[in-house]
Amino acid sequence: MKSSANQPAAPQDPNLSPSHLDFPVVGIGASAGGLEAICTMFRQMPADSGMAFVIVLHLSPDHQSVADRIIQETTAMPVRQVTEPVPIERNHVYVISPANRLSTNDGYLRVTPANRRRGDHVAIDLFFRDLADVHKDHAFCVVLSGTGADGAVGLSRIKEQGGVTLVQTPDDAQYDSMPRAAIETGMVDVILPAAEIPQKLLELWRNARKVRLPRIDDDTLPPPLGTRVGDPQAFEPLLEEILLQLRSTTGHDFQHYKRATVLRRIERRLHVTGQADLGAYLRYLEEHSEESAALLADMLIGVTNFFRDREAFEALERHVLPQLVSEPEPAEGSGEIRIWSAGCSTGEEAYSLAILASEQLALEQRASKVQVFATDLDERAIGIARGGCYSEAIVTDVPPSRLRQFFAKEDQHYRVRKEVREKVLFARHNLL
Repeated sequence: MKSSANQPAAPQDPNLSPSHLDFPVVGIGASAGGLEAICTMFRQMPADSGMAFVIVLHLSPDHQSVADRIIQETTAMPVRQVTEPVPIERNHVYVISPANRLSTNDGYLRVTPANRRRGDHVAIDLFFRDLADVHKDHAFCVVLSGTGADGAVGLSRIKEQGGVTLVQTPDDAQYDSMPRAAIETGMVDVILPAAEIPQKLLELWRNARKVRLPRIDDDTLPPPLGTRVGDPQAFEPLLEEILLQLRSTTGHDFQHYKRATVLRRIERRLHVTGQADLGAYLRYLEEHSEESAALLADMLIGVTNFFRDREAFEALERHVLPQLVSEPEPAEGSGEIRIWSAGCSTGEEAYSLAILASEQLALEQRASKVQVFATDLDERAIGIARGGCYSEAIVTDVPPSRLRQFFAKEDQHYRVRKEVREKVLFARHNLL
């Protein structure tokens, strides 16, 4: 269910607590050809960058067991294969095998047996999600060479939570499937050859340290990378000018959005553009016409996944839909079940609702028609939703039985089957 400016950026896992670290944690995901790209990166990365690096690799068992030693030859930073809980430290590199499930919480990395279906490649996605939810804007992620689409779903969560997303240029990658899948999400900030990514990471870290913004009242955030100074009310005139400039160039008015959310979205743009404060960013916005579109895209970030808020969808499946479907049919016909998915983003929630309703009708042997009305402000997101075509990384969220029944495999994508797509009507609509 899509986040909005008046809601938390993502459902909060009660088992996760905000990071207390005051430096960036860089998640790096790679598969075939990725070890070479990683070595290229670390040859260019200083040993005293002040960042921590966590690498999730899909490699053959022969390469996997020696990956840490191979990477260690390219950097003076300590490189450690994670086999037990370890604290995350600056200027350290951590390597994890996808045979394990890597999680991050309370400043530690932990591994548990993955327990996934054979053929699933979702270790990078799962780690990127935890990285985003715990470290927020302290999370940077890098997707390098590899086959498949692992990382594309998790990368979107990084950007949603205020982090920065980087991808190896497909032409520079030995295998370009993973970089291309990431780029297709529309959530990538930086696309560079592997050798140039370290310099960009250092630049982003320098930019973040220079940022000066008013206090943000949000106790789920880690310590700021930059400086929080002054009463938010004192910065309100500058914030109003930025929002007025955005409205004049895009036609979208965010004056009534929650200020903490607006500041977090603008802070991300400060990191990416290298501006230090709201005044500098306002000038940058006025002088660079393309920045209005970039800021609008950040304001409209609405990452979603199939069956994303597990507790909410379980409540729908167990309590709401059975009651709705079991109601007596009207005398004049089989009736119609109508559902509105407001803020539907790229359509995953709307299709999830259509799937649940279809399953419940089949269970009750009812012939009622299902109509899901799905709306969002973002025209780009609506276009993706109408196509119903998603990265194969959705295996992270969709059980095998539903994949077989409701999706058709197309190369490295899954398309929602026509009979489900026909139950959903997408339209652009502003709730405010």
